[in-house]
Amino acid sequence: MDGSNTRRVAAGCGLLASILIAAWADWSFGWITPAFDFVAHQFYEVPMLARVRRPSQLVLVRYHLGIGATLAAFWLIASPRLSREARLALAIFLVGYTIRAGAWICGGNVPLVPGDSSHYLEVATSVHRGEGPVKHYVESFFNDYPRIRANQGVLDDWSTPLDAYVRAAVYRLVGVTPGESLDATIAVGKATSFVINLLAFPALYGLSRRRYGARVALTSIAVLAVLPVHAIYAGFVLRESLVALTAILAVWTIVEAWNAAQGRTALAWTFAAGLCGGLAILARNTGLALAAASGLNALLRLRRRPLLILLWVGLVALVIAPWALATLNEYGRPFYSYTNLFEYNFSWTVHHYEQGNTRPSQFYTWANAPEIVRVKIKALLIIGVYSTMIVGLPFAAAYVYRIRRSRAGEPGRDVDVLSLTIFAVFVAATVKSIADVTQVAQLGRYYLPVYLVMIPTAAAGLVRSVDRWSINRRAVTWMGATYVALLWADPTWAYDASWFTRPYQLHWPALREAGDWIREHPESVPRDARVMTWFPWEMRIASDRPTVLMPRNYSAARIEEVARQYGVTHILWGSFEPPEHVDPETWGPYLDQVRTTLGLTQAKELFRSSRGSLYPVRLFRVR
Repeated sequence: MDGSNTRRVAAGCGLLASILIAAWADWSFGWITPAFDFVAHQFYEVPMLARVRRPSQLVLVRYHLGIGATLAAFWLIASPRLSREARLALAIFLVGYTIRAGAWICGGNVPLVPGDSSHYLEVATSVHRGEGPVKHYVESFFNDYPRIRANQGVLDDWSTPLDAYVRAAVYRLVGVTPGESLDATIAVGKATSFVINLLAFPALYGLSRRRYGARVALTSIAVLAVLPVHAIYAGFVLRESLVALTAILAVWTIVEAWNAAQGRTALAWTFAAGLCGGLAILARNTGLALAAASGLNALLRLRRRPLLILLWVGLVALVIAPWALATLNEYGRPFYSYTNLFEYNFSWTVHHYEQGNTRPSQFYTWANAPEIVRVKIKALLIIGVYSTMIVGLPFAAAYVYRIRRSRAGEPGRDVDVLSLTIFAVFVAATVKSIADVTQVAQLGRYYLPVYLVMIPTAAAGLVRSVDRWSINRRAVTWMGATYVALLWADPTWAYDASWFTRPYQLHWPALREAGDWIREHPESVPRDARVMTWFPWEMRIASDRPTVLMPRNYSAARIEEVARQYGVTHILWGSFEPPEHVDPETWGPYLDQVRTTLGLTQAKELFRSSRGSLYPVRLFRVR
């Protein structure tokens, strides 16, 4: 064992000893709490938001410090027996782990995204209870939901079911019953996202290593480690980490099927490609675009093996068939989602207060033609600009360079062409489906699988350019540091990163307090009650009662209409998000007028938030 290896082993043993001493010191003196407060205060300038997150953050800091430091120690101890490539790969993984642990700690174990985060917890809870992928609330007015009036769960018409089944399986695996403890429910939900997010590293490394070689593979996972659009989702209860992982696996397996020389090997990879392609679709509907692009390439790559194409198509169809049939039976259309109706409305938020357009004939008119054309053109511009800012200009330049320079027969050329095809299909689908440009501004979430399958091509372009221009190692290091600085200078280009600083979580304490009260008073709010609220997703998981979205146009007449439609028994008043550019002096009196018109008097009040609560709520019985 040479001197450098001896030093690594000694450092690893020293780090293990330091972990034990630090753990003992924290147990005895609690040093982590003041240290965390000192560091956190350098970042948080919204003290109320920090107060909401702090209790769970302290728990997360202790766990991740222990896990991360232990992983680093074992890496150092094992490094003498590892190849240089393995040492670098594990070092990059540790960097990625640290960034993702920071993202989880930053958001705490509190839902980060209004509606979305709680939705995934709700549907996973339903699956765990044996009800299937159903929800127990009205969140959209595009459709009527008779099952809610019958106190039944309604088949999820917002997201595909794979995420719910994965989270439900994890709940069962770790022995947590979702809903019994809200803290445990959220913690396991976030831990699931975190682990799945980390699994993208070996998946992307395997794809890149097999098709391009070691240098490109290491560069690929290095880009993945620092890419905000992927890292942030390790701290969210969202399906994006699962969507990214299944997309990488779908691309890897189909490419291996193309290149397998032996019949049995090709058959095995085709089986795997069919399974992974179907799972990618069940992770998100956008997987259909990925499968379409893969199919177009397969027609060229496997044109002399038509049976393999048929087998791949058949397996994909077999995997997605149960969900296609379920949505067909419930909504009359395979893979139906009410988000499909956004295509016919210039404002996607219309479904939060009225039905909006639900047919093409209502939207595609000559009167709307100029605005439709403008929106489509602007969507293309946003895709180009936002994509460049999300992945970074060096990434985009390296990708274009590789696409232009690679030749037929060159290692990885098949992945290059496939990733470009996937991107083109995604852009075409976006332009076709988008009528509200504010949705395009959220493309970091929707294009995440595209960006990840483009990473190996960009990495190959970077490696080639470094070799061609004979850039020395020191310059490469500075270029890498500059790239990381560009990515993290404003990670909110990825949109969902903005939730770390938005004040949405300030609504959570009052909503949770109301939910706890409802659970403790079933005589006042029975299990078959239907509660109308501004946040039906959050109140569903907090109270375990069916909920109905309060129409978000603040119209008393519309609120009464929806209350009658669904037989609402209680109204949770408050926790509103005021419209932009509203006069604060008239806003409060207007809300009081709406409440009075609805007959929500003090005599009907059952509960109100504790004094000093932010975004306080009041619970009224209406029937």
